[in-house]
Amino acid sequence: MEVPQQLVCDNVNSAIFMPPGSKLLIKGRIEGNGKGRFVVGEQCQVSGEGGGTLHNIMLDIRGSDCKLDNLDMSGYGPVALILIDKHAPKSMRNLSIDRLHAHDANYGILRQGFHNKIEGVRITNGHFSRLQGDAIEWNVAINDRDLLISDHIVEDINCTNGKINWGIGIGLAGSTYDNDYPEDQAVKHFVVANITGKNCRQLVHVENGKHFVIRNISAQNITPDFSKSAGIDNATVAIYGCDNFTLDNITMTNSAGMLIGYGVVKGKYLSIPQNFRLNNVRLDNQHSARKLRGIQISSGNATSFVSVTKLDLKAASLEIHNKPQHLFLRDINIMQDTRRGPALKLHFDLRKDVRGRFMAREETLLSLRNINAVNEQGQASVEIDRIDHKYINVSSVNFPVPKQTT
Repeated sequence: MEVPQQLVCDNVNSAIFMPPGSKLLIKGRIEGNGKGRFVVGEQCQVSGEGGGTLHNIMLDIRGSDCKLDNLDMSGYGPVALILIDKHAPKSMRNLSIDRLHAHDANYGILRQGFHNKIEGVRITNGHFSRLQGDAIEWNVAINDRDLLISDHIVEDINCTNGKINWGIGIGLAGSTYDNDYPEDQAVKHFVVANITGKNCRQLVHVENGKHFVIRNISAQNITPDFSKSAGIDNATVAIYGCDNFTLDNITMTNSAGMLIGYGVVKGKYLSIPQNFRLNNVRLDNQHSARKLRGIQISSGNATSFVSVTKLDLKAASLEIHNKPQHLFLRDINIMQDTRRGPALKLHFDLRKDVRGRFMAREETLLSLRNINAVNEQGQASVEIDRIDHKYINVSSVNFPVPKQTT
């Protein structure tokens, strides 16, 4: 089926079911009232060509081997422009969404994954702009695996309608936090790569995730000016209660940096991040008029490791809270203005804090190598509360390390 150029199909106000294997080519325009949708079945294709557009129309994915390509979609009528939810089959595979331009809408792509599973998803080469909700939200996707989200521009994501937890760039979430990190409760086996983002409150967000990689992120102006009432933290990358992951090659300018923190529900600390690598991160806030988050990490558990390497922070701080079993900090350069606090803060001692139950206590290792943490005058700017690790290796740092306590 083809919608020719200059043809407008308007007032689509109900579901149109695409038979298996059918193709829809949009060269003109399809408009709805917000309730209209195409239900995309098995092996269906929907593509755009020559300026074809969809406005206030939802694409409801309900089959395997579906392809969406070169679509221009907009409209605040539907909650999401592309939806994959409980009405989809119990098991699906091979979804490709390429060259999507989603703009002036609520959510771009919304996945509600508790009731079914999908394997082999490729969401690539998209442009998301002027959205109230998330560009891509992969929610309670505990059954999914093999997901690639890559090569996207995400900009001007700003929730102004009062909705809570709206207004994230790319968000992925499992179900209930659990410090044992069971596989069946986590969103897992995914890659988020090659993302360019600006003008939003939070660019990449993961809750209760395992076995994932976030790499090649470039961010500008990720500040609290956006989604002010949405109740979400300001950070370029926000990780909550996750296990076994890598963050690599992240560049941020005039932006809140990274928050790697606890899994918390209604004020209860349920899990702490563990077993992760943070590598090759650059954050430059020298031209920011306000204090923005630098790199803030909480990590722990009895058998765990954290590796933080190749950081270059300007007008930003690195904070490490709680105590993983093995902590490696290497090749780190930090400059933070004195009026905004220490450049490096190591806060290991939570014995009198409820979060102290996550502290590693046996066979602990602290390795510090090639670290330069200074204020604007080039003076050492470091705050360390207490070191009681069993093994301590320190070399080429510009600050004294407190005497080991027992």
